[in-house]
Amino acid sequence: MTFLQLFTLIASGATIFALIVGIFSVYNGRMTRREISKQIAETATKISELIAAESDKTRELIKALKG
Repeated sequence: MTFLQLFTLIASGATIFALIVGIFSVYNGRMTRREISKQIAETATKISELIAAESDKTRELIKALKG
């Protein structure tokens, strides 16, 4: 096996490896962004519900203190 054949074999193996890693990194990045977006939306919904519930409790407490 000559040096050129050996170099070609190593370079093609590295190219295939880089292609596989690149494809999976793009897929992983997209899935991560999708999951983070979903978590942000759920958190915003829960926080707005919590704020609404706590503001109702605060109004009731103020009415009880005044009356």
